[in-house]
Amino acid sequence: MTPEVRSHGTLTKQVACRQCSQAASITLGYGDVHGTLRSWESFRCPHCGSMWESDDIGFLQPEPRARMLEAHGEWIVRMACAKSAFNAVKVLRNALGLDLMAAYALLKHESGIVFTGTVHECLWLKRLLERAGESPVMAESTVL
Repeated sequence: MTPEVRSHGTLTKQVACRQCSQAASITLGYGDVHGTLRSWESFRCPHCGSMWESDDIGFLQPEPRARMLEAHGEWIVRMACAKSAFNAVKVLRNALGLDLMAAYALLKHESGIVFTGTVHECLWLKRLLERAGESPVMAESTVL
């Protein structure tokens, strides 16, 4: 399946409702929303009608991120050669919160891999790099 199709996926987990103790569900979504990495979560109990929603900006916390990785696999963003090292480093610094030397080291690493993460994170970073004029490649990781 292509990453574009898989990126629209959400994860749903069955839980017990805190109000009525019946079966309910929590849905987690994650992805690029207008250039910003966002996550959202919603709870719904069909028995008592209890509901809530929340959202956040940035990378997921470790536990939900691990669930996303398990569900959609680990992905990589690779850049063979930057058209503009300045622009690529700027994107990597801002997106990943890196200092100048760490971002430059990522860009110059012999593997060409600049990021490893969820399909959603990789699509987001790939789009940011493309907007900066770069040509990154995204693929599912084959590391076991």
